[in-house]
Amino acid sequence: MFLKQINLANFRNYSSLEVSFDTRPTILVGNNAAGKSNLLEAIYLLSTTKSLRAETEEELIKQGEEFAKVEGFTEDNGLLVIINRPSKDVLFKKKVMVNGIGRRTVDFIGNLPAVIFYPSDINMVTGSPSLRRWHLDLGLAQIDSSYKKALTLYEQFLTARNKVLKRIREGYGKKDELDYWTDGLVEQGKVISGKRKDFFEYINSLEEPLGKFKFEYRPREVTVEKLMETNGREVAAAATLIGPHRDDFAVLLEDRNLAHYGSRGEQRTATLAFKLLQLEYMAKVLGKRPILLLDDVFSELDAPHRAHVVEIVSRQQTIIAAVELENIPKDFLDSARILRIEDGRITS
Repeated sequence: MFLKQINLANFRNYSSLEVSFDTRPTILVGNNAAGKSNLLEAIYLLSTTKSLRAETEEELIKQGEEFAKVEGFTEDNGLLVIINRPSKDVLFKKKVMVNGIGRRTVDFIGNLPAVIFYPSDINMVTGSPSLRRWHLDLGLAQIDSSYKKALTLYEQFLTARNKVLKRIREGYGKKDELDYWTDGLVEQGKVISGKRKDFFEYINSLEEPLGKFKFEYRPREVTVEKLMETNGREVAAAATLIGPHRDDFAVLLEDRNLAHYGSRGEQRTATLAFKLLQLEYMAKVLGKRPILLLDDVFSELDAPHRAHVVEIVSRQQTIIAAVELENIPKDFLDSARILRIEDGRITS
């Protein structure tokens, strides 16, 4: 997979930008808030239509503007994401297109597979189970259409089932109204749980030079029998209490759960390890390597770990953001293309 060019309009601090990429690793260098991370974010938006940094999509639109546009070109496709600032005159909030044809978000995802690492992603270790599922799903959904479909259908069944539970609690519904939604939930839940299990089995089987990290999958597998056992509590809560929407995984180092017993450095390195293992799994499934996007990855790594990251970087198109070049191995710098960014502009 190779991104040849990206064009931005009114995206974050970029009024306008056109940048082409070649086969060399690309290093984006600049001060904090210059726009390096924003460019990585734009590329990942073309992969998933999602941002890991924004609470609302409106944040992606440059201040004072009404829309943001991100356009990318691969060997095979032209990809476009347009985000509008909400108003009564706007026909759509977000529009995605492939080769000029409008697509549903679920069909757009996967045209430009990518893995991204931000320093703030350590929330994958320290944050809530929903954040861990978010990081997990954004990788798997890019490479497996049946997983994407199962996630979408599961959410629909879950929402509908919870509405029935609420009606039962309020005295307007009957328990046999749950049957259809329960069967659908169980069917799609098995697909999701099975594919998550395969993922964790694979990444835990790989050698991990960044440390002896393990990622322990903790499924809340859903069956009709389990749902019957929790039925009374579900009615009281008006919510489905078991299923993949309650899954979690623990990040372990020598049997220590790093969420509770890890230093910030260990948590950061474990997060990077997870992203690099996710990259390997995606490459195995796809038969080609996704793009790798790394933000400030070298600053807190020791020399052996930097060498390992450099070795991985050479396997696929990689774009790296850095404040300074001092922490990057010189041999790697000599083989990379360096772009300097200042105030939303490429200056050299």
